[in-house]
Amino acid sequence: MALETWEHDGDHYCLQSTYVKGDEAWYFELSEARSAPAVRTAGPRHDGFLPGPAAVTVIAHDPEVEKPPYVHFDGNQALPFNVLHNVGRHETGQ
Repeated sequence: MALETWEHDGDHYCLQSTYVKGDEAWYFELSEARSAPAVRTAGPRHDGFLPGPAAVTVIAHDPEVEKPPYVHFDGNQALPFNVLHNVGRHETGQ
């Protein structure tokens, strides 16, 4: 499991990715970040945030699995368009 966090216009966001071998698929969850308790932030790789409830969930199966990707938007949450548009680009500078 991997967790990326970044700041956009003063708010923090998380992208959590997990590979599930039994499903032969990647699960991606985009959410607003929540402040983590101090006990969870000890160590050099933590930035003080944990993911909140997923606003967008994407399931992407391996190419040899003949299933289409699945996208779910939580209708109770809103994210800025620029956050959705630039997911993954914040690290590459694109």
